[in-house]
Amino acid sequence: MSYSSEVANLIASQLSRFMMLSRYQLAVQAANLDFWLIEARHAVEVIDRYGQRFEQMKSARSRYVSEHETLAYDSRDEFSKPKPPDPPIRVSDVEMKQARRAVTDAAYRFFVRCTNEGSITESRLRKACDNIGIGVVVSDLKRRN
Repeated sequence: MSYSSEVANLIASQLSRFMMLSRYQLAVQAANLDFWLIEARHAVEVIDRYGQRFEQMKSARSRYVSEHETLAYDSRDEFSKPKPPDPPIRVSDVEMKQARRAVTDAAYRFFVRCTNEGSITESRLRKACDNIGIGVVVSDLKRRN
């Protein structure tokens, strides 16, 4: 698992735990909504910028290997001939999409529960969701009298 997906899955796991909290415990976490929003947004940005970082890493590796004529040996084969080191391996798009989805889904459920329990306003929910690039499903919201 990559750093990018681990960060997202860690935040998703923490936010998912909030779904089991009592109302007063949820209100405490809702008071820190800005912090959790920053964490979720950071995880999404780490994933969304992974491709750019990977290409930079791949280019830097290629330049270094070329400039320094770097060679590597296969440590499993004592008779191997030196060759340029293997390029970095890209994390699969599937893993990245799953991690991104995990964090946005968990954040959404947390934000909606905070709204439905009266800890945050619907406008605050919408701003939080906009901040991480997701929408709000109106039917997920309880209507207050």
